[in-house]
Amino acid sequence: MAPDSTWTPPTLGTQSDIPNGSSVEGCKPMIHMNLFVHFSLIPAVLITVLLSYLQRRTRRHRIDDNLPLDQRFGIIEPANFGSFSSNRWSLAAACGSTATTVFLLFIKGYQNYFPFTTPVWADVFIYLICALEAGIDYYPFFACLSTRHKLIGSVLGFCYALSWFCVQVVYIFDCQTNENTHFSKLIPVPSLICCLVLMGRFIQIFVKYVKGYHSATVDEEEPFLLEHQYNYVKNLFKVQSDTGNSGKSCFARRIYTWDPTFKFPLRMVVTGILCLICLYNFILVDFYISPKAVTKLDTIILEAVNKTYTDETKRTLLILKESWFYSAFPAIVLSVTYIFRIFVCYRAQIKSLFKGEKKYMPIKRPPAVLAASIRYAGYQIAYLLWGYLILRILYFLISIIIAFGIVVPIQDGQGMQLLQGIGYTLLGAVLMAVVIIAQVLASQFFFLQDKLYPTDSAKPLAINNRRAFQNFGYFFLFYSAMLGFGTCVLRLIINIFLSSWLFARIDRPLYPRGYESIDMGYCTWVGMLRVDFYHTHPVAVAFCNLLLEERELRKQQAQPDELAPPDVLEACKGKKFRIKWWLMYTLQNNPRLIMDRKIRRCNAGAFPKGKEELECLMMSSVRSRRLKQIKTIVPERQNSLES
Repeated sequence: MAPDSTWTPPTLGTQSDIPNGSSVEGCKPMIHMNLFVHFSLIPAVLITVLLSYLQRRTRRHRIDDNLPLDQRFGIIEPANFGSFSSNRWSLAAACGSTATTVFLLFIKGYQNYFPFTTPVWADVFIYLICALEAGIDYYPFFACLSTRHKLIGSVLGFCYALSWFCVQVVYIFDCQTNENTHFSKLIPVPSLICCLVLMGRFIQIFVKYVKGYHSATVDEEEPFLLEHQYNYVKNLFKVQSDTGNSGKSCFARRIYTWDPTFKFPLRMVVTGILCLICLYNFILVDFYISPKAVTKLDTIILEAVNKTYTDETKRTLLILKESWFYSAFPAIVLSVTYIFRIFVCYRAQIKSLFKGEKKYMPIKRPPAVLAASIRYAGYQIAYLLWGYLILRILYFLISIIIAFGIVVPIQDGQGMQLLQGIGYTLLGAVLMAVVIIAQVLASQFFFLQDKLYPTDSAKPLAINNRRAFQNFGYFFLFYSAMLGFGTCVLRLIINIFLSSWLFARIDRPLYPRGYESIDMGYCTWVGMLRVDFYHTHPVAVAFCNLLLEERELRKQQAQPDELAPPDVLEACKGKKFRIKWWLMYTLQNNPRLIMDRKIRRCNAGAFPKGKEELECLMMSSVRSRRLKQIKTIVPERQNSLES
């Protein structure tokens, strides 16, 4: 059952929002979670600004010439979701610590942190504000992991993660009654585990730095060409031998085969962890709300029904209740299977893209493709949660059909009538199958010409016995109409079943071929695949790595030529000084250009503005050049006369 939009889980909501009075009367809570969330913005912003100050920019800007920043306040990269770094699981733990907040955003629980009410039209802006605040609150986790200054990053990240962990643990056990204690304790367990893993990672980074293995300012960048990409390119030059599945285990043959030439990027790891945690929270909410909603619905129905039908109504409600309860288990199993199936499909499709197979991808413009890759993680979580709900409804309907169509008639002593109806249905289905098979066999042995060559695999599509074929088609025209009606109903049922069954699978389009671009979920999946394909293709990365190595080799070979004294222009730092130097040099050698310059661009004390002063400057420059020429010409003539 879908959670109520006005309900807030007791984990991160305010004490007044806990359902059914789960806060003890007269108990003053030690932690007000809404205030903590808002005031966490202060240390989050301070940590971000400090790490940004330590981050140097690669290029100088005009502001560096006016302020002594020394290229400080660089842009922090929280996480490269297309990377294959060894830090993937730490960043995934950081994302896992945000899973409870992400889940609250889905069920509109995060809005309770704001003490004001807004009109309905402003809900969109409230969602945006909530998402931005959640992003700022958790931004230090990613910034402290990705910063190059490991000592400061590890200390700040550990303290910030410890504060969040302690506050949430205290809030869980603060002012809770026995009625909702277990439910309130289970909701944040995955996020708290991820927070513990994150704190352990910060401790590990700090210990490595203290022991001297790493320096505070040394870059820990991985090589441009990673090992699995190198193995992929190396295997392209090997002769591929088809060994089959004889040497593989049962797990490798049927479920998943490990590939040393492939590694999942950070985006997929983060998406998988967030999907598991959000699905876990959604299932807990479902199990918490469903019994209460079913009990209340039973009471309403029994009060509205006539007392003469009370027993039948109770029996029907019992069947519905049991069907709804047991429909959760296959929905859970299938949803979890979908999460792991996403990884298998991603690897298969990205490797097919590496081979040049792009026929199943709808054509989109690059901006739309890049924007789709940004939306992928959020879309995948939303589709998975809605897919779980739709799967539960689907299995609930199937269980109702089985219960009222098979079990109840047998209990009422109508087993023979049930078997009779099943027999009639099977007879019609068998007759339809026999007619279709007869048409295929008649076409194979009577209406098609023989093979042109004995080695052909099939007969050519050439009609034989044309008159018999036309009569055969005429007499089956009327039966084909009735046959088509049955297959049309069957097609509708299968389409509804498959669409509901595969709703969470955004790697498959729900629309027919040619209309894939309408499916927003599938376009998001395709956009993510194309971005990863263009930026992580092993052959392209290997080629770029060769170019970078060639450039470094040429720099090393040209190193002796760079021992000459530096030029004045090279010694000047900044583009502004170079431009001024060239301007002064040009105007000193070409004084006539001074008159062509705009007055507002000229410096007041750089050059004379008066006409007489300008003429004097021009004459002095001409005389100085003339004297230089005379000094160089006279010694040459004397040397020629002496010779």
